[in-house]
Amino acid sequence: MTIRYTKAKSLIFDGPESEILDKSFNQAGISAPIRFDDFANNNFEDLQQVINNDDFESIVKTGGFVPDRGFLNLYKNSDGLRLYYYKKNNTIIVLAYGEFQPGRYMLYMEGVWLIDIA
Repeated sequence: MTIRYTKAKSLIFDGPESEILDKSFNQAGISAPIRFDDFANNNFEDLQQVINNDDFESIVKTGGFVPDRGFLNLYKNSDGLRLYYYKKNNTIIVLAYGEFQPGRYMLYMEGVWLIDIA
């Protein structure tokens, strides 16, 4: 069950991809910095296997995320960037990352969800 949701959409990186690899990001509502390696292998769609379906659907609904119309049904943010997640204990952080323009990569923190892992 989702206990708390914080809408935190904010741009936390905008630049060349080579610069994001060594950065860490401190954001309000997050106890420890997030690094690129913390989320890069965690596609948002895989979150369904980590938490229960009701919580996943709640995150999709409250975050306003919609799958693209491709055969993989990949979830994207409002700028069309691919969604990823970072999970620490009972906190789920959803991030959007990708190439926005040639050579320009953007990273958004989309929101923070606290869920009950009973």
